[in-house]
Amino acid sequence: MSKALVIFFLGVLSLSSFAQGGPCPVATSTQTSTIPSRSGDLICLVPQVYGGGGLVGTDHGGPLDPTNAFGHTVHFRASSLAGFNPLNAEIGTQLSQLPFASPASGFIFTFNPSLGVVSQQVGNFGPILTERAETVGRHKLFVGMSYQYFNFDKVDGVDLTSFNAVFTHEDESDLCSVPSPPSFLECGSDGKPRFQHDIINTQNRIDLKVHQVTLVSTFGVTNRLDLSVAIPILDVRMSMSSNANITSFETRCCIHRFSAVNPDIPAHELFFSTSKAIFFNNNSASGIGDVVFRGKFEALKREKAGLAAGLDVRFPTGDEENFLGSGTYGIRPFAVFSYTGRISPHASIGYQINGNSILAGDITQNLDAHLPNVITYSAGADAGVTRRLSFSVDFLGQTLQNARKISATTYTDSFVNVTQPNIKTTGATVNQASIAVGGKVNPLAKLLLTANVLFRVNDAGLHSKPVPLVGVSYTF
Repeated sequence: MSKALVIFFLGVLSLSSFAQGGPCPVATSTQTSTIPSRSGDLICLVPQVYGGGGLVGTDHGGPLDPTNAFGHTVHFRASSLAGFNPLNAEIGTQLSQLPFASPASGFIFTFNPSLGVVSQQVGNFGPILTERAETVGRHKLFVGMSYQYFNFDKVDGVDLTSFNAVFTHEDESDLCSVPSPPSFLECGSDGKPRFQHDIINTQNRIDLKVHQVTLVSTFGVTNRLDLSVAIPILDVRMSMSSNANITSFETRCCIHRFSAVNPDIPAHELFFSTSKAIFFNNNSASGIGDVVFRGKFEALKREKAGLAAGLDVRFPTGDEENFLGSGTYGIRPFAVFSYTGRISPHASIGYQINGNSILAGDITQNLDAHLPNVITYSAGADAGVTRRLSFSVDFLGQTLQNARKISATTYTDSFVNVTQPNIKTTGATVNQASIAVGGKVNPLAKLLLTANVLFRVNDAGLHSKPVPLVGVSYTF
């Protein structure tokens, strides 16, 4: 059986597929002959909501009218990318950290020296999303499958279904600093062209849902050593709409307007007027996520208590450009303590070390950055109600170090007396906390049915509505 398990592990490794795509297409001031098209990758969905080239002219793959701006059509690009790229990166980064059912067997088998046989421990069926120190037992095999549904509604307390972002014009003050500015150019008393104060105010909505099926297996190499594998399979569905309004202060030249002649019409834009339009983009992706292999050794084994040390190794088998994986390897050493009985408390702590990934970088420049390292910790208890029914309650926490954080702010331009709600990005430590409540029932033999609900208790990071889980497992 151990040989079969090794062959199974090698087979999973052969499924690894590392996305090799380039950055999302973006418009540049010199790009005039080729109009960028929208990418089909989810990582490009938010930056390209206004078109393949971003918030630029139609001659560069965007929605602005180039005939009214005298070639002045790419100058909202930097602001829109600076506003949306960090949001996109935070979503992608934290999607790669989704919890899934632990490969921990509900049945524990130990050698009984008084009887001289291997017998099943009686008490409860163990945790669901967390871990316990006990191993499954020598040459025992545990297999399971679970399903979870994530419906994300916030990021750092900002409502994903309704948030504002203001995009500003790039600096063009040098046009007014020459001795004799062109007569058609309107320069303000601040020494800047008046069109530089133009803004595009947007109200946005992002819908993000994830269906996750996780296949898990644990094999007891010895009475103290387990080897496990977890294979997540994800279906990610994402859409975005942006209600955009141009506020223009220019009266002579370079008037920014939306164009009714957009290559993406009618698929991705509702044109209302030269100053108002609604843009939308949607896509989905499904496939294998990042496969995690685990080794766990019960270093301290007492009659009722146990202390184990383990190591998770995550392989980047998921396509990070479609939010199916992290795009980098990760290792997580961890320790777990548990007490065995009718009521069994347990606690764990771990530290996940990640590499570089495009999810944490700049997709428009194809630049990787370090995916935040994560401190994980949990505590809870399992209680056996009857021989065939047990309940679990767990606290799960994770701290993302040096992660991006979105917050609501206000954009103000005192020169033209404009104030609008906006978002900003900072670097911060993100502490996420959740409570999981669930149970396991044993209808027959070594079959277990599992149900669980995960509740977030704070708004840090990417926040989901309550996450249901159902699962089935068997121990051979």
